[in-house]
Amino acid sequence: MAEALVLAAFALSLAVGIALGLSLLVPLACGLALFVGYGLHRGHRLGELLRVAARGPLSIGRVLVLFVVIGMLTASWRAAGTIPAVTCLSVRLVSPSTLPLASFVLCGLMSTLTGSSFAASATVGVVCMTIATAMRADVLIVGGAIISGSFLGDRCSPMSSTAMLVSTITRSSLHENLGRMMRISVVPVVACALIYAALGPAAGGTGMAPSFRGSFATSFDLSWYVLAPIALVLVLSLAKLSVLRTMLASLASALLLCVFAQHVPLGELPGILLFGFRTSNLAIGRMVNGGGVLSMTEIALIVAVASSYSGLFEETGLLRGIRAFVRRLAGRTTPFAGVLVTSVVTACIACDQVVSLMLTAQLCDEIEGDGSALALDLSSSAVIIPAVIPWTTSCVGLCAFVGMPVGSAAYAFLCMLIPLWTLVVSLWQKRHPGFALQRGGRALGLDARDDARLMGNEAPAKMAGAS
Repeated sequence: MAEALVLAAFALSLAVGIALGLSLLVPLACGLALFVGYGLHRGHRLGELLRVAARGPLSIGRVLVLFVVIGMLTASWRAAGTIPAVTCLSVRLVSPSTLPLASFVLCGLMSTLTGSSFAASATVGVVCMTIATAMRADVLIVGGAIISGSFLGDRCSPMSSTAMLVSTITRSSLHENLGRMMRISVVPVVACALIYAALGPAAGGTGMAPSFRGSFATSFDLSWYVLAPIALVLVLSLAKLSVLRTMLASLASALLLCVFAQHVPLGELPGILLFGFRTSNLAIGRMVNGGGVLSMTEIALIVAVASSYSGLFEETGLLRGIRAFVRRLAGRTTPFAGVLVTSVVTACIACDQVVSLMLTAQLCDEIEGDGSALALDLSSSAVIIPAVIPWTTSCVGLCAFVGMPVGSAAYAFLCMLIPLWTLVVSLWQKRHPGFALQRGGRALGLDARDDARLMGNEAPAKMAGAS
């Protein structure tokens, strides 16, 4: 009974916080107090509870460092003219009949390059919605394409803080996870592109696309070499250099471009890296302003507080009953089905991608036999499900930033197709033993760790026996 009351109080604090427009840190801090209070009720000492809570933030120290670097990187790309140049190149690919498809592809490319759904939507997404309005296109369909493309990089980009968080909480390899995520996404991505291509002629409008190059050219040098920071990310990622080194190399090249191409005074660089880039050109400010270390502060604090929950849950046994239910559900269906249902429920309650992701990982950590298998499940569920739940911060925030209706989430087909496709694959695996080891399974990025018949610690041993 006490467990249900504590969890209900936590859900209520999240709902009230969202309704009042408070920072997520407020209900998360309330949750921390609730869980510590529950531990005291169960007879644990305060010092002991605080020690186990502190293990979470300490265990994700590397992710928090990467958040700082990402903040500096996104600001430097803006100041270096890299993002404006990509935006100008993107507009050339847009025509009325291809607008939904182009919006999906361009936002997908930008989110993959930046690793952020908000960075993609704030740049190319804003451009695509501006074009849609000028062309009198269907903003719901174009908005759905923007959401779909923007969340592609959140899931599959080596620059993504979400992908890094997934690899950290599942104790798995980021590079390996990214390769597996990309392969299992091929069918949904192609299907999504075909849907937007089919909707294009009816939804693309009849007006002309505006040109942004003149506006950007008054503030930036848009020569080809300003794309160097992006080229470095692509080359070094393919070379499997560590994510941190890749980011630092890209950051260094962007800073050189700031000074020598855009003529930014050296004294202004620290402020740009800390507070983000701000242009004096009001016409393009909405598309290029942003980034900076401080822009990552709230997400870093949210992750730090949410990560402290896992130790408290383990120490107090608060989630033991729910974990048992999730395990039974996964046993009757498949491990991914258990993760998917859990991610939908946590996203609806938590109203935030990061909190939903971490809660789902904590509830489902016993239903897969390997961290990489759980990472693949999470990337196909908790990472993207919040995009199509209209009261989550991911959906509401992105729609508000781009200036599109929340109803656009109903047309974010990729965020629905990836979970559905992964569910179909997991059910097929369970009915066809050994599929994960066959050519078809390997083409989808699967291996022995993904056998849908096995759960928890049973998997490694059983698979070893099978081999």
